[in-house]
Amino acid sequence: MPRIMPHYEPEAWRDGHEPGGDPSKREQCRLLDMLGRINYRILSGNRVYVEVGGVVYKTVYGGYWRSVFTGIEHYLLHCEQVSSAVWKEESTTAIDLPIAYSNGGWTTRGHSLSFILNRD
Repeated sequence: MPRIMPHYEPEAWRDGHEPGGDPSKREQCRLLDMLGRINYRILSGNRVYVEVGGVVYKTVYGGYWRSVFTGIEHYLLHCEQVSSAVWKEESTTAIDLPIAYSNGGWTTRGHSLSFILNRD
């Protein structure tokens, strides 16, 4: 039985959404651009802070990796916790905040990302 090839449409990847609610290629490019800008600011000597669920973190770097076995892409912010509840005693402050696509936007730990940018 002959296989039917889909009709090619130039640059259709730019605005299309992936099946299953996955982010479009444009959204993935925007996130990678944001991670690159965060890393550039950090390497330039500036600080980038992110607030997630009422807790403020200082970003050490933004990361991306793809599993060779499953092909699943992973995005994250490696951070150090700056503020938390006073009654919580935690021994470590380094944390990886995984970034996931949800309901048409990028979130971490179920919260949307809020960046606190400062001028040095």
